This record gives sequence, C-alpha cells and structure tokens, in this order.
Amino acid sequence: MEKHSLYQAMAEGGFMELTSRVAELEKKVKELERQVGELLRNQPHHTTSEPNQAERTPPLSEPIPPDIQPPPQEARPPVEKTMPPRDWEHLIARVWLPRIFIVVFLLGVLWGFTAAVSAGILTEPVRCMLGAAAACFMIWQGEKQIRHKHAALGQVLLGGAMGVLILSLFAAHMLYELIPSSWAFILYIITIALSVYSAVRHRSQALMIITLLAGYLVPFLVDSINPHIWVFAGYEGLFSMSMMVLSLRYSFRGAYFTAFWVLHLPLLIVALFDYGTNDRAALLTIVILQHLLIFTISVVRAKEPRIGQRILLFLSFGLLAAWSYGLYGSSNHSSVYEWLLVIGFLLYGSTSFWLHRQKNTFSAQASIATFSALHWIIYVLHGNEAGSAIVVEGALALCLGVAFQSKLQQISGAVTFFIGMLFVFAHPLHDVLSEESLAWLILVASIFGMYAYFRFKVQQGLVRVQLSLSLVWLALVLLLVYLTQLTNALTRSLDFDYQHSVLSAVWAVYAILLIVIGHLIHKPKARLVGIIFLFITLLKIIFIDLPDVSTAIRAVLFIGLGAIGVGISRLFYRRKE
Repeated sequence: MEKHSLYQAMAEGGFMELTSRVAELEKKVKELERQVGELLRNQPHHTTSEPNQAERTPPLSEPIPPDIQPPPQEARPPVEKTMPPRDWEHLIARVWLPRIFIVVFLLGVLWGFTAAVSAGILTEPVRCMLGAAAACFMIWQGEKQIRHKHAALGQVLLGGAMGVLILSLFAAHMLYELIPSSWAFILYIITIALSVYSAVRHRSQALMIITLLAGYLVPFLVDSINPHIWVFAGYEGLFSMSMMVLSLRYSFRGAYFTAFWVLHLPLLIVALFDYGTNDRAALLTIVILQHLLIFTISVVRAKEPRIGQRILLFLSFGLLAAWSYGLYGSSNHSSVYEWLLVIGFLLYGSTSFWLHRQKNTFSAQASIATFSALHWIIYVLHGNEAGSAIVVEGALALCLGVAFQSKLQQISGAVTFFIGMLFVFAHPLHDVLSEESLAWLILVASIFGMYAYFRFKVQQGLVRVQLSLSLVWLALVLLLVYLTQLTNALTRSLDFDYQHSVLSAVWAVYAILLIVIGHLIHKPKARLVGIIFLFITLLKIIFIDLPDVSTAIRAVLFIGLGAIGVGISRLFYRRKE
C-alpha cells in the first residue's frame, strides 16, 4: 500500500511539472508570434518575390530579442511626375531665329541686288548667274548644317535655296528672255526634283510642302504664246498624284493633304476663263484621275482605316461631283454629270459589298454610294417624285446601316431621309388623287416600315427602344397631318363651319381608333397616344373652332366630343375590371 502511494505521488508530481512546462512553452510561442508580427509589419513590402514560410518564420527555439529588431521605416511621399520645363532658348534660337532671319537675309540680298542693278554694275546674265551661285551656296550650307545636327537651320537654307533658284530662272526666262520656254520648263522640273530629293532624304515635311507650293506654280512661270490645256492639266495632275504617293510613302500627312487640296486652285483659275469644251474635258479628266488614286488607296489600305483617309475620300468625291456639275451639269451636256453619278453609285456600291465580304471597313464607300444615288435622284427627278424616291432611299440606307452596324451609314441614311421629308413637306396636298398624296403615303408607310424593322433589331440589341418609339410618334403625327390635308381637300366645297366640324370629327375618330387598337394589341403607349390626340382635338375645338362657328355647331361639337370622352373612359373602366 505504501509502495502504491509512493508511485501515485511521483506520477502526480511528474504530471504537474509537465503541465507547467507546457504552459510556459505556450507563453513563449505567443511572445514569439507577437515579435514576428511586429518584425513583418516593420519590413518594407516587396513585389518582386515572396519568401516561403521557412524564410519568414525563425525557429521557435530562438526568439528574436526586441533590441535587435530593425527600426520601422518612414513612409516616403509619392513622387509627383512633373513635365520638364520648355526649353525656350532652343525653341527661339534654333527653330524660329533662322526662319525669321533667313527672310531678313533674302530681303537684304534683294535690296543690294537692286542697288547694284541701278548703278549699272550687274548685267542681266550676271544677275541670273549670281542667283544660281547663291542658291548653290545655300544648298551647300544647308547640307553642312544638317550634318552638324542643326536640322532646323539646314532645312530653312535648303528651302530658301530652292526659292532663290526658281526666282533666278524666272528672271532669266520671263524678264530677260535669256532662256526659251522649253529649257525654262525643264530647268524648273529639275529644280523641283532636287528639292523633292532633299525633302525625302532628310525626312522634312516642311521642305516637301514648300516644294509642293512651288511645283504647282511652274506652269504659270513659263511664257507660252499658245498654251495647251492638256499639257497644263496633265502636268498639274501628274505632279499632284506623284507628290501624294511620295507623301503617303514617307508618312507626310500634311504634305499629303496639301497635295490634294492645292491641285484644285490652279484648275479653278483656268476654269474661270472658260476657253471651251476641250478645256472642260481636260480639267474633269484630271479631277477624275486624282479621285481614282484616292479611291485606290482607300481600298488597298482598307485593313488599316484612318478617319483622315475616309474624310479625304468623301471630300474628293464631293469635289468631283461639284466639278462635273459646274462644267457639264448646267449645259447641254447634262448626260456627263448624270452618268458620272450612276458610275459612282455602281462603283462604290460594289466596292462596299466586296469590302464587307473581305471583313474590311466599308462605311465610307457605302455612304458615298448613298449620296451618289441622292444627287442622281435630285438631278433627274423633280418635285414629289424626287421626294418619294429620296424617302425610300433614305429608309433603305438607314436600315442597311443598322444591319451592318455602321454609324456612318446610319448618319448618311438619316440625312438622306430628312432631305426626302423636306421635299415632301415643300409640296402640300391639294387634291386627293395626286402625286402629293402618294408622296405623303410613301413617307408614312416608310416610317412604319422602319419601325417594324427596328423592333425586330431591338431584340438583337442593335437598336435602342427609344429610337423605335420615336419613329412611332413621328409616323402617327405625320399620319394625322396627312389626314388633315386629305380632309381639307375633300371638304373644300363646304362652308367654313362644316369644314372645321368635319376635321374635328376626323381627329376624334383617329384618336378613338388609336385607343381601340391599343386595347386590342395590348399596347398601353398606343392608348396613351390616342388619349393625347383626343385632348388635342378638344383644344382645337375650344381655341380654333368655337370663335368662328354658330351656336348649333358648337352644341354638336361638344355633345359629340363629350360622348366620345365618356365612352372612352367607360372602355378603360371595363379594361380595369
């Protein structure tokens, strides 16, 4: 028994000692976890790599003393990115200073040249040779400055050299008659070619634009007794198209648009003289060739569409249409303008279809086809016939824009449809069986047709519900306007009182039909429209009919309209029940 008690006491003592050691160990673990947490909070965050668990947690048997913990790092304020200050010295001294003082230098040379000529020192050949020598010196200095990394100064010198050389050739040919016309033209071309080579070699768009402006003036700097219009137009067109291709090749966007626009100025100057039919054919041929070049570029680069290229295609076709109409549209040769529009519609329509099959952007081509048809309809048809045809074309174009999800085509269709509406509005209805009546019916029917098509597209998410509802309101209002004109045409022979009474009755019947149809097809908005038109009828009777009709007619109008209102209200009560 004593031995058993001894064993029991020893067991109890060992258990107590083990319990105390476990409690002490738990306390150390908690302290260690606290220290590790503080250490991790004080360390900076790294985003490159995250250490594993073994690297982050030290051994449990070796706690980190508080005195060797790293001090907490102060939070650094975020560094604000500031734009570097503008280098005004570079902008003024290296860019604008040479541009300004090259003009000052040329003025000084010109005045000195004038003084030497007045003194009789410089003869005519010497003057021209000095000009050519000055141009060569400026070219040499320009190339030297560019080699020394002074690009702005070098390009200014090269541009000034071209100007001095052209002025020297002009003086030798036009003023002193030292060079015949053929040689002057050849020297002009060589000068332009050298300037183009320098612009391409140094990738200078400014020099390219200067060359463009000088190149277009070459035909005006040649003295010719019998100028040939085809030579003039051929040079201007070939030069313009060549410069457009070069500018596009070297990404000179400014020079590209300049080459397009400036061509039309010398052609316009020649067209103002109106020499004859041969002149008109030459001018129109050059404009067509330039447009075909832009059209080809738009098709070849269809996979990388740019808004500038599409705008230029639009402007080019617009200028082509304007040139063809100005040269042939108002004369006896009207078929030229008409056939040009037909060819434009067929060309751009087929191109749009082909680009769509190739999964490329075709919105610009489709819109140009739409406007080609619009201009053809306006030119060929007249009055209500044109209005009806334009309305149908605009509705079809708008539906095509929705079908192909082309914003530009939708805008073109909407503009065309609006123009057709204006044509219809400009010719009000006077007879029941007339072209005006047919045009109004086509207008209302086309709006209802677009509404039905857009309702189908609403389910596909291509059209907003608000757009289709707007078409319903527009169609219902236009239908009311049509019924009003039709009623006035039918009651023209009646008295004034009866005319207003019949018109009010037609409006009331129209409102009732809308409400009934809304009940039948379960469309609350249709019923609401009918109620609104019923109130409009009431306002018409009060403010328009009452002041001019007899008391008997007033009684009939109010009794009829009141009965209609009560009956419609009763219909809504039954609907609610």
